[in-house]
Amino acid sequence: MRSLEELRIRATEPLKSVGKRLRSRCVEIARTKSPSAAFDLSLQAARMVGCEQQKADNVAKATRWLAIIRRDYGQDAFDKTVEGW
Repeated sequence: MRSLEELRIRATEPLKSVGKRLRSRCVEIARTKSPSAAFDLSLQAARMVGCEQQKADNVAKATRWLAIIRRDYGQDAFDKTVEGW
């Protein structure tokens, strides 16, 4: 299992590089979906707002990491990770 700190780094950087609207959408996806579903849905969301393929992939991976934080470390760790985004 990856450490919480590693997961936070993997999730934070790509999502902070996109607009607030997409970032908020990805957080909401990760809040309720499984990691696999979070990846798929956030990839679609990134493509819909016009992200190029590589950036969309990075956003989807970051959203998946957020969902893994929630799954492995709980809702409190998830909320602390996205606090202030």
